[in-house]
Amino acid sequence: MTDNKIIEKVSVPRNILSKFTKEDPELILQTELIKKYGERYRKYRKNYNTMLNDDEHKSFFDYPLTIVLELVNRCNLECVMCYQGYRNDAKQYIIEEKILDKIFDDFEKNQLSALMLSSSEPLLYKNIEKVLNRAKEAKIMDLFLFTNGALLNEKNSKMILESSVSRLFVSIDASTQDTYNTVRVPVSKRLLKENRLDYLENNIKQFVKMRNRLNKKIPIVRVSFVALKENRHEVESFRKKWVNVVDSVEIQRETSIKVYDRLKKENLAQPNKRSLKTYNCNKPWGDLAIYSDGTVGPCCNLVGRKAPIGNIQNNTIKEIWNGTKMNKIRDGFRKNSPIKVCQICLESQEYNI
Repeated sequence: MTDNKIIEKVSVPRNILSKFTKEDPELILQTELIKKYGERYRKYRKNYNTMLNDDEHKSFFDYPLTIVLELVNRCNLECVMCYQGYRNDAKQYIIEEKILDKIFDDFEKNQLSALMLSSSEPLLYKNIEKVLNRAKEAKIMDLFLFTNGALLNEKNSKMILESSVSRLFVSIDASTQDTYNTVRVPVSKRLLKENRLDYLENNIKQFVKMRNRLNKKIPIVRVSFVALKENRHEVESFRKKWVNVVDSVEIQRETSIKVYDRLKKENLAQPNKRSLKTYNCNKPWGDLAIYSDGTVGPCCNLVGRKAPIGNIQNNTIKEIWNGTKMNKIRDGFRKNSPIKVCQICLESQEYNI
């Protein structure tokens, strides 16, 4: 692959509409992480791709491949596509130290392959450096840090570069300040008077420069754009702005915020009229989500909060993963008759471009 050739990835998760890179990020990660973890990393990626493409759900792993971890259910933004009922409008929960100790011991014991620090803004968590250190100690190979980038200052950038973070994913969703203010609304409204997008873009560019000065290839840096009605006119300008700056640019499908209104209004114990012929999701065979109050959900999507499968304070991850509630969700997809939460989620996905 030449540096000036832009490729669009085809074999990607269903939530991604298009992906643009100069060099395949997975090849970069493979080269760097096989040096560190050897055959264990190869096996993880093989299992991940098996799960991603196994629409008949014949494969099963006795421990999640990926765990999503929410550290605090707060964000410094109130984005139009993000439901705040589990974040800024909800009772605040900060994951307890004893729970962190428990789950990281569990991760190390079971050799967790991938951890995503996500769901809310992880850089708001005061002890984020300790979490990054615990992930390194647990030998978690693929450590994702999802952020809106507003707190990606020099101090935090250095912390991330000294950690074992393998992927830094920054959500932007705009290429102009006006659209950024429309889509990514700050909690502190006085910030609407500032050029927040310029500050964010500089944060990302400085991070890449710092990484390159250290002769590091990872963490790879991805910027993403959820295609909405409010911003879809900027998809192409966003791609052009970033494709030669970061390692990966993704245009993503929206899960409509209207899904939460449906979840509130409908009786989740009763079936409803189907709008799709086929319902399929591979996530229950690969992922679990642990939220800041200890609740465990079946996938990375916040909709999964309405289908709790356990609480980490009461059971181990393996017990929850192999438990009755999780298996009921899997059986629903095997029979093309998912639980109502999953059905509503799939029916609420919008493409917008």
